[in-house]
Amino acid sequence: MLTVVTPMRNEEETAELFMQRLLPALERNSSKWKIIVPLTATDKTQQILDTYEVETVDVPPGLGRAYKAGLGKAIEGDGSGPVLTLDTDLSHLPEEMDMLTATDADLVLGARAETGSRFHRRMVSNLINSILLGPYTDYTSSYRLYSRPLLKRVLPEMRSNGFAFMPEIVFRSIRAGFKVSQVAVSFPPRVAGESKMSYRSNLKDYIRFLAWRYFR
Repeated sequence: MLTVVTPMRNEEETAELFMQRLLPALERNSSKWKIIVPLTATDKTQQILDTYEVETVDVPPGLGRAYKAGLGKAIEGDGSGPVLTLDTDLSHLPEEMDMLTATDADLVLGARAETGSRFHRRMVSNLINSILLGPYTDYTSSYRLYSRPLLKRVLPEMRSNGFAFMPEIVFRSIRAGFKVSQVAVSFPPRVAGESKMSYRSNLKDYIRFLAWRYFR
């Protein structure tokens, strides 16, 4: 079974279209699936999701908190199969999930083309990637495929509650000896709404992660 974890934060403008694109892509890639949405919403996102077979988990703001809750829910029990994560604003194309599911690794990173991102977001992402000095080109993309053994081993160690969760889990996976691979994916502009990323609120999270990365 393929489990999809896709956090949403006030995505009433994109949730319907995202689900309409996600479900056909899942049908092409798996005979059975489960969709988990860590949800932070004060708009109509929940009402939209209620019309689909989706499990929602209420979470406080913070991308890391959302993924800790969603990925933790995904690996509960004795289920099998990988866990796919992607953004709901359609800056990650559900139709490209086969590029990740066809790759043999414990963690598959979807490395984004830069054409669809705004300049300031692209600049921050490139800065982070260059500081990390690792073997991959995109540590902040959330278009990924995780194995369950990796998540069960690494998730309890995660500390970041914001966007630093994304590079932290990659480096913890590498340190734990898991196989990590990277595939190129598209990165079109989001179809509606605004990015929920706050650079100021995530600065401390990144500083804490970088301290762990280089001094432990």
